[in-house]
Amino acid sequence: MIKRRQAACWLAWALLQTGGAWAAEAPAAPAEAMAQEEAAPGDAAGKEEAAPAEAAEKEDAAPGEAAGKEEAAPAEAAGKEEAAPADAAAKEEAAPAANEPYSRARSIEFGFTASSLSAGNPSWRGVYAAGVWQTDESNVFDWIAEQDSRFDEHGIALNGGWNHDFNPDWFGRLELGRSSSGTFWPGTHYGAAINRKWLPERNLVTTFGLAYNDNREGYSDRVLTVGLVYYFESPWVVEGGVHRTLSDPGSVASMQGYGAVTYGRSGKRLVTFAINAGGEGYMPIGINQPRQLFDSQLYQLSWREWLGKHWGVHAGTEFYHSPYYERTGVTAAVFWDLP
Repeated sequence: MIKRRQAACWLAWALLQTGGAWAAEAPAAPAEAMAQEEAAPGDAAGKEEAAPAEAAEKEDAAPGEAAGKEEAAPAEAAGKEEAAPADAAAKEEAAPAANEPYSRARSIEFGFTASSLSAGNPSWRGVYAAGVWQTDESNVFDWIAEQDSRFDEHGIALNGGWNHDFNPDWFGRLELGRSSSGTFWPGTHYGAAINRKWLPERNLVTTFGLAYNDNREGYSDRVLTVGLVYYFESPWVVEGGVHRTLSDPGSVASMQGYGAVTYGRSGKRLVTFAINAGGEGYMPIGINQPRQLFDSQLYQLSWREWLGKHWGVHAGTEFYHSPYYERTGVTAAVFWDLP
């Protein structure tokens, strides 16, 4: 139970930090949806950034996990000290009881980002702090605070989300974000999503999300997200979907598709590769310099490695291409699981 929820949280943050929440050109990281049981419906990456909801299958153990717990048994004939190897393996994978330390999705991460841009654009630099806090079996809260310098502008942003389970099959998410300055971020971001789990294992999740971004340059975005996530029995997760954006003034319509694949297990290693591609309605590249109606592509790779039982490092890289410039970025961070 807790392993899938923690994996979802970390997958969400992995690409959220790699791309930077509310990135000037990049849609919200697909892995947020991929993590989709804890991901944001629209992390306000400018326009097409509304991301599928990340609320998670909090009551659902990863397929086969419960079976591993029940079937592993000591080898009775050999005596108590000769417990079967399968029993030891099952104990390692078994989720702790809900009232034990580290049994809930709670974590904090500190990191920095850096990007180099083509076409004579200045480099980007930023630092961030992010966290996830589960209060009970039905509620998970997440947040990210950033200070960034982009296109010779500086700004601070805070984005928070609430994921709530209505019942074993339905869960939702609400988001609110604000920034202090900088045209590369929306002044205000609102997001909401509803999600449904399918199949006997509840390992197929569909998402319908809406988001609204209000930019300081006088335009706004309304974003519709439709997506799905599938959790395989082995440590693989795949995700895909589309963002449909309507930007004003001018009723500028654009659409982007996204997809992501993740391999690994929470507590050991999580590796995610994601792609966003399609149209952008508006892209801020500094004061009074919005670009309108063009195609772009974003490729992201994130690696999260646990070096200790409750801590580890996160590294990421990304490449963005548009008709106006290209960008290559890196992320480096340290994270801790919290009791």
